[in-house]
Amino acid sequence: IGLGISLLLLIISSTASFISIKNLIKSADLVVESNTIISDVDNIVSMLKDAETGQRGFLLTGNTVFLDPYERSIKRTDSLFSRVMVATKSNAFEQQKLKELRVIIDKRMDILISTIQTKKSKGIVLENVLLEGKKYMDDARQIIREIRNEEKRSLAEKTKEMNALAGFSPFLIIFAAILSILSTVFFYQKVSSEFNERVSLFQQLQHINEDTAKRIDTIKSIAHQISTGNYKVRLHETSKDGLGSLSGSLNSMAEALQTSFALLEDKDWMQTGVATLNDKMVGDKDIHALAGDVLIAVVEHTKSMVGALYILDEDQHLHLISGYALNVNEAKKKIAKGEGLVGQAFQSEKLILLEKIPNNESTISYATGQTRPSNVVAFPIIRNGLVLGVIELATINAYPQRKIEFMNNISTNVGIAINSAQSRKKLQDFLEETQSQAEELQSQHSELEALNAELEAQTQKIQASE
Repeated sequence: IGLGISLLLLIISSTASFISIKNLIKSADLVVESNTIISDVDNIVSMLKDAETGQRGFLLTGNTVFLDPYERSIKRTDSLFSRVMVATKSNAFEQQKLKELRVIIDKRMDILISTIQTKKSKGIVLENVLLEGKKYMDDARQIIREIRNEEKRSLAEKTKEMNALAGFSPFLIIFAAILSILSTVFFYQKVSSEFNERVSLFQQLQHINEDTAKRIDTIKSIAHQISTGNYKVRLHETSKDGLGSLSGSLNSMAEALQTSFALLEDKDWMQTGVATLNDKMVGDKDIHALAGDVLIAVVEHTKSMVGALYILDEDQHLHLISGYALNVNEAKKKIAKGEGLVGQAFQSEKLILLEKIPNNESTISYATGQTRPSNVVAFPIIRNGLVLGVIELATINAYPQRKIEFMNNISTNVGIAINSAQSRKKLQDFLEETQSQAEELQSQHSELEALNAELEAQTQKIQASE
């Protein structure tokens, strides 16, 4: 657009300059034409004078040699008159005067011809004829004077117009040049500004391109880490563009994968713990051995630091059957229902979790010292809706939800195993009691047989004595 406007201004200024120069040339031509007209009418007077001079010489001497200027003047006068008529055709006043001059010249020429003919015929040229010729000559001079004055007036106007155009043309050219320079400077600044804006825009685009490349590399790196199993990695992208949306989708995918694999991991961890515990509970173990194996398996799988297993005895109190890293001086051997965390878990038949407990509670002992747990949990051991005992665990770390679910899930399995061990113990005790009673009956039977034999011997003696 700027180039088009500059070109338009250049065309306008060039056209104006061309028109001005053309008018100046035209005015100069008109000035030359006016000078030519004045010169031609002056020459007409000169030709008439030459004709009169030749006439006078011939009249005085009778020598035809003097007629040569006369004859040349006649031919020259006609040529000049025709040229002046053509040159002044645009001026009505001059055309009218030239017509009057034509009549006067013709009459003057007629008188010249008549006087020359009279002289040639040896006649006498009358004075009144000469005076009449003089009168026509004076009239011709007057008309030519008027034509000259008119042409001078026209020449003055044309000269004034030419001077005005001559004075206006430089200003027009200078104005056009200044306008062109100003437009050139203006559009140069505009083009320069647009160029700078384009350079700035290019730099911005280059920066955006580099930033986009870095972001794409980051996304590729995150995607690679996710593909290798690192589902915790995240993209911290705040932009609202396409890459920002892609980053959000990638984060959502990572979160979904993390959740899915966390669930699978929790499930696998749960199944592994249950399977390990079941393996520990297989076999005909007594209650103490079984309790020890169960407690070790639970403590290790939940990464607890201390543990205790209590079983309900016939006296309706909970007795400590097995311990893991217990401080023997602090552990209670016997707990009533509803007493403490263990008694409350037994009575409520629900898992109880204590978090961030004070430091003045129980301690966890190890070879070089002791520490205090910050989280304690107790959950009941249940068989067919009956609570058989309670397991209490403690650690300095928190118990996540999956460990709580694990404890709830194994409660019944441990209850079955404990109940089986108790049943085996009761059966074993019953068998031992039955065997003892059988042995006692056998002894009594032997004693009766001996007594019976003794009685038979005495009877035989009595019969023999009779």
